[in-house]
Amino acid sequence: MHKSSEKPDPFAALGMREALIDQKPRSRGSLKPYIASSTAGIAVGIAAAIWWMHLSPLTTHHVTVPLNSAATRLPVPLEGMSDLPKLMAAENASQRWAIVGGALLQAGLTRLSIPVLERAIESDPNNSVLHVALGEALTLTDGGLISDRAKAEFEFALRTDPNDLVARFYMGHWLLQNGKPKPALVKWVGLMRTVGNDPTWYDRLWTVMPIAAQEVGVSQLALQALCVAGM
Repeated sequence: MHKSSEKPDPFAALGMREALIDQKPRSRGSLKPYIASSTAGIAVGIAAAIWWMHLSPLTTHHVTVPLNSAATRLPVPLEGMSDLPKLMAAENASQRWAIVGGALLQAGLTRLSIPVLERAIESDPNNSVLHVALGEALTLTDGGLISDRAKAEFEFALRTDPNDLVARFYMGHWLLQNGKPKPALVKWVGLMRTVGNDPTWYDRLWTVMPIAAQEVGVSQLALQALCVAGM
């Protein structure tokens, strides 16, 4: 046997190298649509998570049933997502800031809603609904903790209207957080008797009432009986 006398063609080798080089940009380019679609999918997923998982703000909620207590006025909700079309026709600055702040709050973007609601209060300082909305935005941003600043906003509203439902709800949170579960439970049971048939209020109250009830030794059955009494 003898070795072949044929030599490798340098031009053929060069052509193969160029072909490999040409393939690399094309492979990277072919990934771009997949990367873009994946990024878009992640963004949509995050937006959906914010929308579906955030707590429904009570200050933008319309009570859907007649109140059980004749002594309590129907709460006036802050303008939210449904009021965005009114933005261009808003008559004053406070209304425009309130609509934008309410929309951000309702969308779960609570941190972004805070400076907007502050601007609304600057234009309408005596509007208790705006103060309650700011207190709720601060509370939701802090993961449910009632800070001194949020508490001051709720107390402002209660001085104007002692029966403000949203302010009473969050002041119950403050009582529970400060080691006073019994008055917190009393406050929440009173609210339950007032708006117990409203789905949003029902869900929110039954999320917090059992915690206070357990701390004071009230059973689930006794709690249900307390809520039904007087309705």
